[in-house]
Amino acid sequence: MTNRVALRAALSIVAVFVYGWSNALLSPPATLISGEAASGQFSNSDANFLASAYTMRFGGGITLPLIVLIAVLAVIWWQPISAFLRHNRRSHLALAAALLLPATAAQAYYDKNDYTEAYFILPNESAFFIPDAGANKDSQAKFGSAQYLEDNKVAAKRFIIPHTRFSGSGFFADFYVPTGRLIIVDRTPYNREWTASRNRGTSARDESFPCQSQEGLNVTVEVAIATAVNEDDAARFLYWFGVRPPQGNRTDPQVIFASVYNGRSLAEVMDGVGRGKVQSLVCKQIGARTFDKVNTDVNAIMDAVSADAEAYFKSRGITLDYIGWAGTFTFDHDVQKAINDRYTAEKIAPMLPVLQTKALLDATGKWDGHLPTTVSGLWLVPGDILAGVQAWLKAETTLKK
Repeated sequence: MTNRVALRAALSIVAVFVYGWSNALLSPPATLISGEAASGQFSNSDANFLASAYTMRFGGGITLPLIVLIAVLAVIWWQPISAFLRHNRRSHLALAAALLLPATAAQAYYDKNDYTEAYFILPNESAFFIPDAGANKDSQAKFGSAQYLEDNKVAAKRFIIPHTRFSGSGFFADFYVPTGRLIIVDRTPYNREWTASRNRGTSARDESFPCQSQEGLNVTVEVAIATAVNEDDAARFLYWFGVRPPQGNRTDPQVIFASVYNGRSLAEVMDGVGRGKVQSLVCKQIGARTFDKVNTDVNAIMDAVSADAEAYFKSRGITLDYIGWAGTFTFDHDVQKAINDRYTAEKIAPMLPVLQTKALLDATGKWDGHLPTTVSGLWLVPGDILAGVQAWLKAETTLKK
């Protein structure tokens, strides 16, 4: 009896070693096969989905050697196991019950058990699946929504991350790891009003842009902007701004074999790099002009900023929907007062005599044909304007009579 047990044990050890050797031999091609098969899930085809699912399951898990191992061990130990079960029916029932117990949750990207790992791709997301090995420039695949949009359909799909045994990762049984990585790009549009006021704009913080004119006078502006990432530009956007790296020690297998990566959001990019670029463009235009030109060239400044911003963002995979001023230019208090005073002297004071005369005409219906000479600023009225005003007032008096 002892000799038979020893023989069965020796044969079992040999079977396990052969199984391990087979796994090591089949692991590289299994990684390639399951990684490439996973891309078929993005296809708008039921047949491709079925082919992907079965290939990932039987290829990625290296199922055939495991089936052979179980069969060989069953043959080796069948006699003592069957005898044990015949004499211990309660143990038989306990074993069956244990097999029916639900499996505990596991992190499937690095685990002894191959649990299904799924991710649902939302309509506002573009997804890239990049196989870990081989010619992954050719085998990677993308799921987007442009074609769905053209057909008036909503793009959304569940994606199963393929796994395979990673040869040499365990002493007796190897760990399952992903054969590729799913990268998600969120294409949610972005808009902001960068203002100074707590009552306007996107934020209660002061998000205005402080700049200086050519003379060094302070000019503060506010900007409104909206951007988006088009599906065709998702890869370019990902190239420039990357993904959020998984948290933890990068030598930890749970981090090394993370299977889903999220790209940086458009909001995150625009609130950082994008906002900085817009400020640099705005201040460059203002700084190249004298203070008076800043005021007169307000539209020309924004046209230049818009053209430069559009080109820059496009090169990074971002489409500029619009950009414009979100408020008036503001200056230091003394400068603003001087501007107001000059405007009063040049534009308002010359019209005071006219306004007073018209008020008198409206009240009495009479006018002696002369503008008042006691109003300060009368000397600012040019001769041709004065003559025109007098003619108009005379016509008004005639009509009233």
